[in-house]
Parts: sequence; structure tokens; C-alpha cells
Amino acid sequence: MTSSLRQLGLAASSVLLSSALLLAACGDDDSGDVDGLDPSDVDEVVRQVLAESTSDTAPGQLVGLTRVVIPAGESIPAHTHPGPQVAVIVSGTLTFTVVEGEAELTRDAGTEDAASESIESGDTVELEAGDSVIEPSGLVHQAENETNDPVVIHTSSLFPEGEPPSSPAE
Repeated sequence: MTSSLRQLGLAASSVLLSSALLLAACGDDDSGDVDGLDPSDVDEVVRQVLAESTSDTAPGQLVGLTRVVIPAGESIPAHTHPGPQVAVIVSGTLTFTVVEGEAELTRDAGTEDAASESIESGDTVELEAGDSVIEPSGLVHQAENETNDPVVIHTSSLFPEGEPPSSPAE
């Protein structure tokens, strides 16, 4: 991994990853049902804000926790985020492609079997429940659910206030 990606803010990434892992670990059950939204009933990609707060230590930034549900056969086209985001796969299998940039993948995040690897431009990987990926600001990536079951992802982000959570890649 490049030193500039390492310098992205290991402290911020650590906090975001801890928040996302905590969110994934503290779910009410394995169904992924949150606030009455059952992932098996979703027929389009849903981004559900679970919590959001301004940051005292990063003025103008919002710390957010979200849940994304990608139904069977659906995809999220190439896009970027305005700040760093950590995603943890809660259930399902996600096909994740880095179009431009570099991300850090951790298999079995939060366990003694955790193993990290870099995902670079042109790489496509399968993410399973328990895997996490750190997406730095500006990373161009896309995601697909090529299975028959919904994919549930919990994300933690640090985005500038007033910015959309994602923008289509140009």
C-alpha cells in the first residue's frame, strides 16, 4: 500500500473501522432487519442512515453510520465518496471493483484470522460477511450483488457537511 494511503489518517480510519465493526457486531439478530426494513423485501439499493453527528475534532465534517442493502442482481455504478468510508459486509457476497485508486481490504476483520491486502485499480474481489474495506476519499469503485440473496453492508464515514454521500464517477 502506498504511503499516501497510509497517511490518509490511520487514526480516522481506525475510529471508522471500530464504529463499523461495532455496528455490525451489535445488530439485533442475523436477519439484518433494522427499523422495520427487512433486506429480503428490498427491490432496489437502499442507503439507510442509522446515526449521524458533527465532529468536534474535525470541524465541518459529519461522522455517519449507515446500512446499505443491495438486492439480488442489483449493482451500484462507479462512484466516489467525498471523504473516507469504511464498509463491513454483514451478510451476503459483494463483488467489489476498484476502477481508479487503491483501497485496503481486511478479510475476517476483527478476528485473530484477520488478513489485509491492497485492492488496486482494475482489481475485482468478492467480499464476504466479516470482510471490511477502507475506501479513501476519491476512490472510484463499483459494487454488484451477483447472488440470489441481498447483501447488507454497514458503513462508517467522515464526510464534509452538506456534501452528497456519493457522486457518480466521470
